[in-house]
Amino acid sequence: MKRSLILGLALVSLASAQLRTVSIERLPVPPGERWSHPQFSPGGSEIFLTNADYNGIWIYSADARVLREVTREPRSGFGFAVSPDGRRVAYRATVTDDGLRTRVQESVELDLTTGVRSVLERSSDVPVPVYAGAQAVTHRTMSRNASANRPVLLGIDETKIAVAVNGQRRTLDPLAGRYIWPSLSPDGKSIAAVEMDRGAFVCAVDGSGLVRLGKCNAPVWSADGHWLIGMDDRDDGHWILSSDIIAVNPADGRRVNLTETFDGVAMNPSHSPADRTVLFNTPDGGIYRLTYEEVR
Repeated sequence: MKRSLILGLALVSLASAQLRTVSIERLPVPPGERWSHPQFSPGGSEIFLTNADYNGIWIYSADARVLREVTREPRSGFGFAVSPDGRRVAYRATVTDDGLRTRVQESVELDLTTGVRSVLERSSDVPVPVYAGAQAVTHRTMSRNASANRPVLLGIDETKIAVAVNGQRRTLDPLAGRYIWPSLSPDGKSIAAVEMDRGAFVCAVDGSGLVRLGKCNAPVWSADGHWLIGMDDRDDGHWILSSDIIAVNPADGRRVNLTETFDGVAMNPSHSPADRTVLFNTPDGGIYRLTYEEVR
């Protein structure tokens, strides 16, 4: 299996070109929050945002230059998911009762059209929800038929990668380690993630065919699945001192610094599902749109 995966990646590499940044522009998102973790809507026309403390979710339309608040629930911006039709958002909220000194977490789905808020799960510790097709699920609530047609990346469960394939939930541990930032490829066949001590890697959805990629934090797939876009960041244990947005080709390990000429700390990339566009933020709350091209 490993041999076939590497062969497939090599064939992709032959058709791939080098990448070159065309433009980087700061989007005129209204002030008021220190914006962070921009995320494209499934159609690519809108941008979902949270703030530096993850306390809320907003939608920004770059064309209309309109910002709309979705929710200000505490910690709701940490790892939220948007439905494939862009009409709903699922997130985990933290509810604190100061009188009783208790903290409860809720897995929530919010209809962006009607404002109806549905609680999927409530306990002292709930997973971040994701979408299995049109259904918002967690690795605890997912039904067998929710992932019948396509693998579903359920997230991280006790430091391991949780995925559902053909309705069967699996836990992946290809490096016998601790994982963060998992990302499913556009064709649903591969997973990229970061092992906390050994860096980024790609493997098949069953955990086989592992290819290690070195440092590439918070990796996300390009729309064509040929590249991973991530961060090459440096910190002092408390603060991020520098960070660039990089592209890594999993077939041959080629690396391109997409923000080499950018004077700032570029973090938390998100790739458009439709074209060669990347969003990122800076520590001061700036949201930037980077466009790149293939050079043959």
